[in-house]
Parts: sequence; C-alpha cells; structure tokens
Amino acid sequence: MTNKLFNSAFENSLRILLLLAEFDCGQSLDKIYATDFMVSYGATFGVSESDLNGDNQYKFSEFASRREIVRQALKQLVLDGLVWPDNSAAGILYSITDAGREYGATLDSEYAEEYRSTAQRIVEMVSDVSERSIIEKINKMSAESLRKGARE
Repeated sequence: MTNKLFNSAFENSLRILLLLAEFDCGQSLDKIYATDFMVSYGATFGVSESDLNGDNQYKFSEFASRREIVRQALKQLVLDGLVWPDNSAAGILYSITDAGREYGATLDSEYAEEYRSTAQRIVEMVSDVSERSIIEKINKMSAESLRKGARE
C-alpha cells in the first residue's frame, strides 16, 4: 500500500461518496470522474469563489490521470459496500448505498462541507448533460489554458 495521501484512491473515495450522494441515480465512471474534477475546481467552472484544490495552473494535467484513480476508488467503495454497481444497457452505473450515505454523513470537515455545496451546484449543471459533452468541455478548457500559457 502506498503512503501517498493526497490524490490517493482513499482521498478520491471520500470525495466520490460526497458526490454520489448528490446524484438522484447511478452514474458512469466517466461522469463521476469528470464531475468530481469540476467540483474540485469549482471556480474554474464558475460555480464557487475558489477552487477546492487551490489555484493550480496545472489543474488540467490532472484530469486524464484522475480517471484511473477514481476507478480504483469506486472498486474499493463497491468492495466495502458503500457504492453499488448496476450493470445497465448504458454500462455500469454506480450509486451510493445506504451505508455509503451514512458514512458520508460523518464527513464534516470544512473541506467536506465546501465540496458538498459545490457538488450540488455542479450536479444541477450537468444532470442532463452526457459525460461525453462534459469531457469535451473540460478538454476544450484545457486546450485554451495551454494556449493562454504559451502566450504568457
């Protein structure tokens, strides 16, 4: 097991529990990791005053690697009985279980409260948007950020 705490599967699993509690139904891995990225950088997406993960010029470079970490976090959450995978026609959709809700409710730090608040706004924004559209938007913002950085 790794000693890395930040951006670890464990840290991601805590955020994923908070995020899944805001959705009304199961979500795909891609929608979860993209939405979680948007919540972590809420100011970048115009829904909060600051980014939970700080003002980071390299934030978009995190995006691609985050998918695998979130996949690992979901796997552990399923094994722990905190998240339920449902094999649907659309693929595997993940939902929070009652045990997951109970555990998530015990997370009461300032970060967790800010994450919940930002997650509510982001989920409202993306609830009817496909994961493909969300990922395309993030990739477009990433490209714009790279172009802007090259000009400075």
